[in-house]
Parts: sequence; structure tokens; C-alpha cells
Amino acid sequence: MKLLLALSTLLAFGSAHASYMATHCSNSTTSVKWETGHNSNTMTLKHYDREEREVVIPFYDLDVKFASEAVIKEERIHNCGYASYTRIFAGKVVITASEHNPAALDFLGENKKIETEVICTTHMNSRAPCPEETIETTQK
Repeated sequence: MKLLLALSTLLAFGSAHASYMATHCSNSTTSVKWETGHNSNTMTLKHYDREEREVVIPFYDLDVKFASEAVIKEERIHNCGYASYTRIFAGKVVITASEHNPAALDFLGENKKIETEVICTTHMNSRAPCPEETIETTQK
């Protein structure tokens, strides 16, 4: 009975690993930063008027286009039971309001767009299949 309990616990926790994906981007002053993926889909902008304040905008209210992009590092790992992918890249982005919410950047005044250079990290992981093992049996 203890063996059955131990095996079922191992199976339950061993298969409980969920996939994960996130991209974090920021410019050098962190006045523009965003996260997309499973945890969050928001952009945080530091806005300066009478005082500094942070404005958090849902990512789907914005249109982010990379004007240029350079990959700094890319790494793929695939093991029995686990796979991951990491990509670090930098580039120039142009951020405007989306058609979904054209007023999303109205607080910026007439310009209503942001151009900056960012560095980003994308990380993904998931369960991966293990190669099938051949089991040889001999009969006597």
C-alpha cells in the first residue's frame, strides 16, 4: 500500500509541471518596461509632469513594433521531461496606441508615441517527452 501511495504521489507531482512563457523588456532608464506571457500582459511607463508617476497600460491597448532587432544570446535545452528556451535580444521600438484603444497614450500630449531602445529576455519552458526505451526480454 505504501508503495502504491508513493508511486501515485510521484506520478501526480512529476506530471504537475506546467508550461511557462514570459518576455520582459525595458529601456536603460526603466521608464519603459513591459511583460508579456502567462503572468502579466502590461506595460509600465514613467510619466513626468508635475511629478513622476507610473502609468500601467494593458499590453493589448498598445501597438509595439520593433524597428530593428539584434539577438544577443539564444539557448535551447531539451532533456528527458524538461525543455526550455531563452532568448536575449535588443532593439529599437516604436510604441503607439492600438486601434482597440486609440486614447491609451493621450497623456503623452500631441506626440502620442514612444521611440526607445530596449533589451528583452524571453523565457519558455515546458514538459518534454522522453525517448522511448527498448526493453529486451528473454524467455527461458
